[in-house]
Amino acid sequence: MNLQAAFLIPLLWMLPGIQSDNYPSTPVKEQEQLELSQVSPLTFDSWRPYKDPSKIVRVGMNKGEIIAIAGNPDYEKSYYQTGRRGMLYKIDDWYYLRRGWNEETAILKFSGETLVSIFVMPGQ
Repeated sequence: MNLQAAFLIPLLWMLPGIQSDNYPSTPVKEQEQLELSQVSPLTFDSWRPYKDPSKIVRVGMNKGEIIAIAGNPDYEKSYYQTGRRGMLYKIDDWYYLRRGWNEETAILKFSGETLVSIFVMPGQ
């Protein structure tokens, strides 16, 4: 028996549906599965607010919709940015902070009243 087989055979009995003649079959407990969508955004243009993770904030929503879903931001920053043909656009960045053992900051960027991007970064 080669080294790889000697290492893998003891591990096979742990996998559901695979049994080895040398090891007894142990029943695998049914576990409640956690869907990925319960924890993370569905796409890169959406975010689950810390206040209520059962809701989703998506790019294209307006400020009123987001306040209704996620509440007021923890911090706001506004500035003007030059666009095409020299026009000025007001940009608002809203910061939502999640504190605790899994710190995170979500930055929602608005052009006018419309959400144009979402950026989530881990805390430090």
